[in-house]
Order: sequence, then structure tokens, then C-alpha cells
Amino acid sequence: MHLAQGQGRSASGDLLEHLLSITHDILQTQDITPPLESIAQSVATLFGWRFVTIVAADEKGGDLYRRVLMGFGEQTIRERLGERIKREDIKTLLLPEFEVLPNCFYNPAEREVFWARSIYLGQSTGHEPRSAPDAWHERDSLTLVLPDRDGGMLGYLSADGPIDGKVPSIETLRQMQLFVNLVGLALANARAHMSEIERRQLLEENVALQNEFFGMVSHEVRSPLAAIRGATSLLETHWETMGSDRREELLNVLGSATTRLATIFEDFLLLSRMDAGQLSLRITSVPPISIIEESIARLRSEHPDRAFNVAYLDPVPNVLADEGRFVQIVANLLSNAVKYSYPNSPIHVEVKPVGEREIGVYVVNEGVGIPASDTEKLFKRFGRLTYDNGSTGLGLYICRELVTMMNGAIGLESEGGRRTTFWFTLPRTE
Repeated sequence: MHLAQGQGRSASGDLLEHLLSITHDILQTQDITPPLESIAQSVATLFGWRFVTIVAADEKGGDLYRRVLMGFGEQTIRERLGERIKREDIKTLLLPEFEVLPNCFYNPAEREVFWARSIYLGQSTGHEPRSAPDAWHERDSLTLVLPDRDGGMLGYLSADGPIDGKVPSIETLRQMQLFVNLVGLALANARAHMSEIERRQLLEENVALQNEFFGMVSHEVRSPLAAIRGATSLLETHWETMGSDRREELLNVLGSATTRLATIFEDFLLLSRMDAGQLSLRITSVPPISIIEESIARLRSEHPDRAFNVAYLDPVPNVLADEGRFVQIVANLLSNAVKYSYPNSPIHVEVKPVGEREIGVYVVNEGVGIPASDTEKLFKRFGRLTYDNGSTGLGLYICRELVTMMNGAIGLESEGGRRTTFWFTLPRTE
């Protein structure tokens, strides 16, 4: 079958006008579907086709999806719109011997090419003779590739059912190819433009987070450093005349501020390792009761006036966890319970099964509770209570990340003015 050497079906002025209109729409929208529909409509109008389909990828090199089905019945559109098409599936239609112009592939019925993804609405089996040398056969197919800026395939357009019933001339195909090529480049440029906008937004967000991070470090470090500097200065200048009680008080200030400073830097170091994906855990079978009692013993030595109660039904199964990180989570929750509870009120810890596969640890303190407006942000990075000016806002965030890495869950329940319960679960050892 030879393509006719005739004139195109549309004037160049109309072609340019449609092209400019579509290009403008492409550059102005974030949703690519309306411009694709305009492309299909323009191809149908300018070049005289009853059926036009457009298949395009979401991202460069990704799988293709049917975006537009124009001229088809509602049932066909409902069944085939959004259909996924792998790139290798289309290669049978884009063979070099079918390429009549660059990126323009005409497959005549006589070549008997079968493609499982085609949408065929006619009755022909493919063996019926062509009615005339230049007549369009029901089994003919025309595919034009939508190129990206690097010469790859952004998608493709298929046209079927010419209104005049004839195989399009070389001149018509050349105009269609030019139109589709320019539209494809406009689509690629629009996507590149949107990617650049998204990249800049991400960069700006990262810079803002970085500034917030360094601001937070500066703020949190300033207080213990000021305490260390002040206590050291007083000890240096007044050691000889200072009473033993005052010396002990200042030495305690030094110890507390140094511990606070070490904790801050340990949290920031751990956060940095998490962000870099360099934190690895050693998951083993861990006895939860011994770890909890050890953590409570440490808190008792720091807060001898506080009562700590542990409740559990013996025996408690082991859990799958990193022992060191388990200790860190329990210590953080116990410290928070002491810090945000009424003076001299007891701290309760309960350990119990959760379902058949998990063990839950519940740390309960009596205090003012946590406002509902704060509960969402507490487990986020730098999330702090509204009335809290003495923490980095990283402790609970780190706890959440560690519990998640150990396949557990974490949360809280608070009754205003009465009590707050922080809990976490870990999978039990089979």
C-alpha cells in the first residue's frame, strides 16, 4: 500500500493557531489532562479523524497510561481510559519498517500486525481486500510518537477512521507529525518547568529546615553553656572564701549543665544518623521487665523523693528489640513523666500483652495533662508543649522513629488536669 502524494486537510494558519493555543494551555496548567484533550480535538478537527487516543507517561521513562479516548462510546471509555501500557508493549507497532516519517508509523492491514492493546471497533477480520488503493482499511493503524526534549518517548497519539475514508497523504502526515512533535516538546518543557519549580520549593524548604535546626541548636546550647560559664567563674574567683555548701551547689550546677549539654548533642547526633539512613539496630530477644526496672532504679537515684510503681503479670514474654534503644525509649518516657507531673506524685509503669503478638509498655504520670492542640505535634521533629521551654523537642520524635524501626507503635492518652499516659508496643518473641 502506497501513501498518496496529496495536499493536507488543513491550512497552515489554522494549524499554527491551534498549536499556539494548546502550547499556551500546556504552560498554564498543572493538570495535563485538559491540554491532552485539546490536542486530540485539534488533531480530529484539523486533519479529519473520528477516533483519537493519547497515551502518555507520568514521568520520564515510566509506564504509559491512556489519557484521552475521543470519539469512542461510553462503555469503551469507561473500560479502557487509564489503562496501563508498558513501553515494551508498544514496540510491535513502532518497528522501523512501518516508520513513514520520523516518529510517524503507519501499519497497513496487509501486514497483519496484531497488537493486544489496540481498540478496534470495526467488523473486518483483516483479510478483506482494500476497496481502493488509497482507501483506509478498518485494520490500518496510524501512530505518532510524542517526543520529549531528549528524543525519547513521552507518549504517543493514535488516529483512526478518517472522515474522507482515505489513507492520509504524505503531506498530511508531515503536518500531523510537525504538530505532534511541537506539542510533545511543549509538554516536555512544561513538565521540566514544573520539576524545576518543585526542585526550588524543596530546596527552599530544606534551607528553612536547616536554619531552624541551627537556630534550635544555638538556643538549646546557650542555656547550659551559660550555667557552666557562670558556675566556673564563681568557683575560680571565690573558691577560697566560698562555703562548702555553696561549692557543692555550684558543682551540682556544673554536673547538671554538662549532662544536659551531652544529652542535647547525643540527640542531634542520633537525629543526623537517622536522616542519613546510617542508624542500624541490633534486634534480639529482650526481657522488658529487667530493662524497665533498671531504668527506674536510675531515675530513683536522681529523684529519691518520687515513687515509681511497676505492674505486670508474671511471666512477661520477651520482645524483639535493640536493647540499647529500648533503654533509651523507656528512659525518655520516664524522664518526661517526672518532668511534667505534680511534685512528689507517683509514676506508674504497666506492662501487658497487646493482642497475641505484641507487648505494651504504659508510663502514667499525674499532672496537668497535655492540651489537645499539642498532641499532634509532640511526636514530630522539634515538637514541644506550648508551656515547655526546656527541651529540644527531639526526645519523643526520636522515640517514635526508634519504635517504628523496631516494628512497634507509640502514642499517648491525656486527661486534662489528671493524668497522661505515654505508651509503646513492640513485637513479642515467638
